[in-house]
This record gives sequence, C-alpha cells and structure tokens, in this order.
Amino acid sequence: MSSDQPRAALAKGLVFVGAATLVGNGAAYLLSMVSARILTPADFGALGALLGLLVIIATIGIATQAFAARRVAVATDDRAAVEGESIRLASLVGAAIIVGGVILAWPVGTLFDIPFLAVATGIGSVGFVVMGSAAMGIAQGREEHLRLSWAFIANGVGRAAGGVVGVVVLQSVTGVGVGVFIGCAVGAFISYRLICPGAWSSTVAKGVPAEFGHVVHALMVLFTLTNVDVLLARIFLTEDQSGEYSVGVLLAKIAFFLPNAIIIVLFPKMTGGRSNRTVYIATGLTAFVGLIITSFSFLFGDLVIRILGGAQYTELGSEAWLFALEGSAFALVQVLLYARLATQDQRAVIAVWGALAVLVAVVALWRHDSVADIVTTVVAVSLVLTVVGLIMDRRQAPGVPIPVESAE
Repeated sequence: MSSDQPRAALAKGLVFVGAATLVGNGAAYLLSMVSARILTPADFGALGALLGLLVIIATIGIATQAFAARRVAVATDDRAAVEGESIRLASLVGAAIIVGGVILAWPVGTLFDIPFLAVATGIGSVGFVVMGSAAMGIAQGREEHLRLSWAFIANGVGRAAGGVVGVVVLQSVTGVGVGVFIGCAVGAFISYRLICPGAWSSTVAKGVPAEFGHVVHALMVLFTLTNVDVLLARIFLTEDQSGEYSVGVLLAKIAFFLPNAIIIVLFPKMTGGRSNRTVYIATGLTAFVGLIITSFSFLFGDLVIRILGGAQYTELGSEAWLFALEGSAFALVQVLLYARLATQDQRAVIAVWGALAVLVAVVALWRHDSVADIVTTVVAVSLVLTVVGLIMDRRQAPGVPIPVESAE
C-alpha cells in the first residue's frame, strides 16, 4: 500500500499539471493564431520576432521555478524563510527585467523593426512571469500539484487573454505587448495569493544568487538555440517572408512542446547513476511523436498552415513538414541534453553554445535567402546536436540534480 500511494500521487500530479500545461500552451497558440488573422504579414513577422525574443528571456522564469522548487523541496528547517528568499529574489530579478525592457526597447525595436512600446511592455511582462514562476516553484517544491496547476493556468491564460484583447482593440503589435504586460501582472498576483500569500524575506542568503545564475545560464542557452531562428528570419528575410516563417514556427513549437509529458514523467529516472535505458525510452517515444507530427504535416501541410495562420499563408504548406521536423528534432535535443544540464554537466552547456554559434554563423554568412534555407539549416544543426547528446549520455558524468521537469 505504501508503494501504491506515491504512484497514485504521481499519476494525479501528472494529470493535473499535464492538463494545466495543455491549457496554458493552448492559450499561447490561440494568441498567435488570432494575431495572424488580424495583423498584416509584415506586422505578424514583427510579432513573431518579439515573441521569439520573449521566449528566450522568459527562460529566466523557467529557471526561477526550477530553482525555487529545488530549494523548497530540500528545505528541512524553516521552509518559510526559504520561500521568502525565493519571492524576494524573484521580485528583484523581475523589477530589473521591467527596467531593462525600457532601456532595451529602442535598440531592440530598431534592430528588428518592432514598435518601441511593444518591446518595452513585452520584455516588462517577463518580469511578472518571473514573479509568478517563483510562486509556482514553491508549490512544486511542496508537491501541491493542484495549486501549481491553477497557477500555471492563471499565468498562461492571463497572458494570452491580455494579448488577444490588446490585438483586437488596438489592431497592432503594440496592442499585443500592452495586453500581455497586463495579463502577466494579473497572473503573477493570482499565483502569489493562491500559493504563498505573505511570503517575503528581508535578505537573500550568500551563494543563492550564484546558484540561481547557474540554472539561468544552463537553460537560457538551450532556449536561445530553439528560438533564435525566428529572429534571424526577421533580420535576413523580407517582411512578408518573416511573417510566413513566424507561422511555420507555430507548428515547430507544437512539435517541440507536445512530447513534454515524456520528460516530466521520466526525468527523475534520468538523474540516477545508470540512466541510459531511461534516456533511450524517452528518446524513442519523443521520436515517435515527432514522426507522427512530421508525417501529418507532410501529407496535410496546407490544412495545418490554414488552421494556424489562415488562408493568406497557404503557400507555406509544402514546407510545413520542415517546421514540424525542426520542432521534433529540438524535442529530441531537449530529452538528450536536459538531463546533462540538470546535473550541471558543463560539457552539455558547451555543446549547446557550439550549436548556437554554428547556426547563427551559417545563416548569417550563407543560408538566409529563403524560408527553406533557414529552416533546413536549423534542422541539420538540431539533428547533429541530437547525436552529440546520445554520445554524451553514454559517457555521462555525475552531477547535482536540478528539477528541470518544472520547465514545461
């Protein structure tokens, strides 16, 4: 009976968190799909670049949740103080991001041809994401899966609902930025009140910022790699082509996030001393999901693109399967390398840095004349990195586990 209870609790947690993840990610896709139908291709290209940038910066939120969850889970004495430190650190980081958004709005907006206010509010919204993520990390560390699920829904739906209202009312990229900013603020407030009302600390223990910085670095590099292509498309392609690429990226993200439950379920076994069999199982299952998505996109590409972006992007249908393959390949990279990143294996970080440098160099110096040029380059780099991940896993080194299953 004692062994059945943990299994039942795990199954229930997976159902709750899995459903919440589906709702939250579905809301994000809804925002993009609504925006694709309201904005012009050029404006949607700008929005795609902005959202790609925000996904990269929002990795700080993912790291915050993982960091808070680990510290709360291992706390034996005065857990309330640990929770207060997590909230204080997240608040300081969040405030810095909001200020940084204002400072970076002009150069980033000029580089990617995105309105100033859209960049400022978009980046600022990540500050609230970080605060909400700290609360979710506390719930995860306590293993309060139901509260974690409601908080995830509050953050995801709040962000998407704000963006949808903004783009409908203002009919612009700026409307999306302002709406997302407000929605993320509401989501963070709900998460804090639901999970840890009153949690606060006047200080942060020595060593905490450095530990947090390592987690941020490890995850930031990986998520930069999986999102940099849409920014490169915005720089090197025409405005209309970058709009097409942004629609294709919607499919890539679906293929990337759909197998996330596999990582969530099997990750704890990957942290063991002998995790090869678990990694192979996760790799096989993820590859199977990717094969289904890629095959469907190859056979019904026009239908998929019409659903995601509307009739004006149907010319992209013949290349839809390439974006599905891109997302599926990065899902494999996530399975194979997250375990190494989670155990603070510095070789994994170096490998991802190398892949990022190669991708940017090849696209900037050579393959940037069409949508197909960029997406095929991304696929090639991700597949090579998958092979590297397999090799690294066979030669794995021990490390300190970090709960990256919180990154869904």
